[in-house]
Amino acid sequence: MSSLHGLILGLGLFFLGLQLTGQNMRALSGGSFRNLVRRLTDSPWLAGVCGVLAGALMQSATAVTFILVSMLGSGVIQSAAAGLVLVWCNVGLTAFAFLAAFNISPLVAYLVGGAGILMGAVRTKPWNTYAGAFLGVGIILFGLEQVGSGLAPLKEAAWFSGVLEMALGSPVLAFAIGFAASALLQSNTGAAMVVITLAQGGALKVSEGMPIIYGANLGAILLRMFLATGLKGSSVRLVRMEDFFCVFGGVLMMGLLFAEKAGIPLVLGLAGRMDGGAPIQLALVFLLSNLIPAIVFTPLLPLCDAALKKFYPSDPSDKPHCPKYLTHQALADPESALDLIPKELGRLFASVNPSKVGGVGEGDADESTSFAMLASAIESFCVRLAAENPLTAAQSQRLQRLRAWLHTIRYIGEAVGGLAVSRMALPPGADACSSGLISWIARNIALGAEATSSMDAEKIQAFFESSKQKGSDVREMRRNFLANCGAFSPSGTLDMSSMVDAFDISAWLIHRLSKLQMQAIGQVV
Repeated sequence: MSSLHGLILGLGLFFLGLQLTGQNMRALSGGSFRNLVRRLTDSPWLAGVCGVLAGALMQSATAVTFILVSMLGSGVIQSAAAGLVLVWCNVGLTAFAFLAAFNISPLVAYLVGGAGILMGAVRTKPWNTYAGAFLGVGIILFGLEQVGSGLAPLKEAAWFSGVLEMALGSPVLAFAIGFAASALLQSNTGAAMVVITLAQGGALKVSEGMPIIYGANLGAILLRMFLATGLKGSSVRLVRMEDFFCVFGGVLMMGLLFAEKAGIPLVLGLAGRMDGGAPIQLALVFLLSNLIPAIVFTPLLPLCDAALKKFYPSDPSDKPHCPKYLTHQALADPESALDLIPKELGRLFASVNPSKVGGVGEGDADESTSFAMLASAIESFCVRLAAENPLTAAQSQRLQRLRAWLHTIRYIGEAVGGLAVSRMALPPGADACSSGLISWIARNIALGAEATSSMDAEKIQAFFESSKQKGSDVREMRRNFLANCGAFSPSGTLDMSSMVDAFDISAWLIHRLSKLQMQAIGQVV
């Protein structure tokens, strides 16, 4: 195999390994990361530790960013804690680069072979996912070996030496190369590992690889700009904070590099004290290129957030026919998406209004159309979530429950719309007699919307108890309505019966929703 063939093969395997590792690591650590965030973000120090662990596990600051965006939308984490987790996850993801710095060639064959056999033989999760993650790591390392082997003959060629000399002669150009390599690989860790492999083969020195690594830390900005399309308020601020941190870190580290060229021993001086040669030293440089900016940037997070609020203020508009919590970015994290769907369902339920013809509140689109559009958007999101993600059995069951809630809320909207129409048909002056029935429906819709959004067990229990139809207060309301309304027009009996029937249907559906929610929290009713 020629050196060029080996180089292309190595790069292909490296790309494949990155994709395999990223997909499986995110699948394995997504739920763990969410639980970790819930437990550790009460303290700034613990939030930083959480960020380091998240970066080390998920190996993608972009993946962590958009999981945090979803968690921020669902109220699991506050923006201040999310900023800390985000900054320090960049430190954690540097751990993987140290693998490329050590000579573990004898283990790569066993890692790839063993993981491949396990992945083919075991179909059950999470073992299949573990095997996929290890197989990805092994393919990355094997790909890097092929890249190194392919580059070994090339470094003796005059043209290759000339290209390297031109590219690495200017720190600014080397910085730009690192940025481009990271944007192409969609991973600054991947770019750093390639640099370490080149240094291991003697193709470049530590001082030449440093600006490439500094530029690689900015490469994911382009991807995040694309992925953040449509985000608003605190969500887009969080994404921009990660971008700003990367730019801040790149400028800071390049400043330190120029200071070092002026004779002040800094990062290169510290790395030079490490034994193990250029690969270990560059791995340390990669770590420091994220650790130093994180230490400096952490106290500046409140100022950064305040500045970003001026450019990306919270969106005051709340269009009733458009989803507020569900974004296409949330589809990448099923657990977060499943937390956001109840919030959107609560918003849909709250829009049901027994005082309005059509059963929904006013918006900037037609009232009934607003309700239908939002319900359809939620349904579409649920379908896409199931289609685009390999959901676990528990996640699928939870999604089915939420879709049952959605269908019930749709029926409630139709029934309450019929209630409003029946009220309009009452004899003149008699509609005031129906205020008790209307108030009962409105009160339970408000309780149900809050219970749906919060998924709080106590609120669900209160909603269930309040929506029972067999209480004496409900029977008394019916009797009072029929007696008082009949006094206005004895001939309006049919209209009054229609009003009571519409009330009973609406009340039954509302109580049905409360039962579904009780079952979701483990209560048998």
